[in-house]
Amino acid sequence: MKRAKPSYLEAPENSVDRLRRPRPTKGTSWDSLLAERQSRVALEEAFEKEEEESPSTSYRSEDDQFDELPAELPATKDEETVKVCLRLRPYSQSHNCNLKIRDSSTLVVKCAGENQPGASSEKHFTFSNVFDDHVSQAEVYDSCIRPTIRLTSGEPGATILTYGTSGSGKTYTLLGNAEQPGIVPRSIEQIYEELRGHVSSEPMLKMEGMQLCPLSDGEMIEEKYKVATIKDMLRSDSHEQISQVIQSQQQFQPLELGDRRVFIWISFVEIYNENVYDLLNLDEACAKRKPLKVLANEGNAYIKGLSTLYASTKEEAYNLLEYGLQSATYGSTDVNCNSSRSHSIFTMNVITHSLAMQQISQSVYKFCDLAGSERQKKTGTMANRLKEAQKINNSLLVLGRCLETVHRNQKPRKVHDLVPVRDSKLTMIIQSALLGKEPMTMIVNVHPTDEFYDENINVLNFSSIAKQIVIRKPSKMPNNGAESTRYSFLPTSAPDLLVRENEALKLEVQQLRDQLEHSKKTLFIQEYQLRNELTDNFKVQFDKMEDSYQQRIESAKQLAILPYKQQLIVLQRKLESKEREIQELEDELEEDENKLKAYEEEINLLRLSKGKRRLSL
Repeated sequence: MKRAKPSYLEAPENSVDRLRRPRPTKGTSWDSLLAERQSRVALEEAFEKEEEESPSTSYRSEDDQFDELPAELPATKDEETVKVCLRLRPYSQSHNCNLKIRDSSTLVVKCAGENQPGASSEKHFTFSNVFDDHVSQAEVYDSCIRPTIRLTSGEPGATILTYGTSGSGKTYTLLGNAEQPGIVPRSIEQIYEELRGHVSSEPMLKMEGMQLCPLSDGEMIEEKYKVATIKDMLRSDSHEQISQVIQSQQQFQPLELGDRRVFIWISFVEIYNENVYDLLNLDEACAKRKPLKVLANEGNAYIKGLSTLYASTKEEAYNLLEYGLQSATYGSTDVNCNSSRSHSIFTMNVITHSLAMQQISQSVYKFCDLAGSERQKKTGTMANRLKEAQKINNSLLVLGRCLETVHRNQKPRKVHDLVPVRDSKLTMIIQSALLGKEPMTMIVNVHPTDEFYDENINVLNFSSIAKQIVIRKPSKMPNNGAESTRYSFLPTSAPDLLVRENEALKLEVQQLRDQLEHSKKTLFIQEYQLRNELTDNFKVQFDKMEDSYQQRIESAKQLAILPYKQQLIVLQRKLESKEREIQELEDELEEDENKLKAYEEEINLLRLSKGKRRLSL
């Protein structure tokens, strides 16, 4: 076998085997292999003996006998098959159509090139329901989806798929428009209307990975802030019109749930080029999207790092749906001007908590809008669009292989094939439904024109395989009357005994309640005393700390002032010396002034004497 070259651009995940080797569900020992070989030899000897006794019957291999079994095994009471419905897209009467609806569950397809008179070759396909191009969205929902959403039955949920060629009306069936809402808006309306009054306004419980976790007050505030941020970004009231249209067409009655509280969490992802992206991540609104990793454990898929937001009302659910659709990937082709270029999966996780029974149940409803299969010759895709089409067709091919393998494994065979759910991100996410662990409904959309004859035949063959898959419900223990009572037998004194036991239990309950109240009061007093002691201790400690800090501050002040005091003394000494020098200078100045005055007086006397002499002469 030629070894595949490693790809550095699209490396497989760690959870996927690079050599794609089969993975057995459990280990095989030599003892089991030997026992299987012995049973096979014994079976062959029995067949040979039977052939000798009845030579008219020819020997047939074990596999040949299994192949002659009917394609669709009868489902028991605890089993049901996948519900597959067919819907035809409206088409112009000018186009020749090879499809014809015989009754409400059968579609007849004439073979290509045999539309001439006298040709009688045709194929018959059976579905759960067949809808022509005049059936409304409400009728499709009431027939296919409404019975699947069973909120009080304790079932794990359901997976709804829309499958078909590009431009056949899958997105319209799933989402619809403002005048004709699709499956997802109607499911939101049904879930919230039937659970009216029981949906909690606070997101106290949440599924983290595969475990149920209670949320703290800070986490609940953060979850509500995310939903409010999305509401402010949208600023749209279209959900009110959609809700009014649905309520005018369908009526949903609230269910009697007693003391149960319900928590509804919503997530929205798309699978684009075999990469899973989160459509509700607010952190990636302005940044480059990062692909998420899909993990699986015993048939249950989990997307690591997926944003799951809480929707306490149907308005918030509509906002989350609208916000996610704005981030989905669409493109234009020659067949469809607004073609989905990715598989999108809208998930509603309904968590129910019973206070009286102390039980928690979970129902997960997945709504999958599968991208349509394409042929490059008709869609005219190139470059990136061609790469998208290749990834879409590959994932749909893996989905078909999974359905075919599951159907083949449901036949009575000794060795079952490995279901290749790990070959595609789509099949990894919905593997719980593919393996028959939860109900699955598939709505097949077909564009009934000769132009798409080959594509329609492939779609119908694909749906016929899905129709034959059996969903096995978990077996329930029989509930007999003798086992449901408290005693294995009921003597004549049983009523009195039950009454006395009931009174004793009531008295015990009352005593326990009194003890609980006494314990609460004692704990309250102890808590009050403990708080006072802690307060006093902290006050004393703080006072000591304050005194020590004051002392440290005073010592620091003294240390800081000390060098300045010495400088001040030196400066004072200098000042005193300068003052003495100034005083001496002043004394000398005064003496000089006195001398100057004496000199001036002498000069004046000399001048007078000279004047007198001149006068005498």
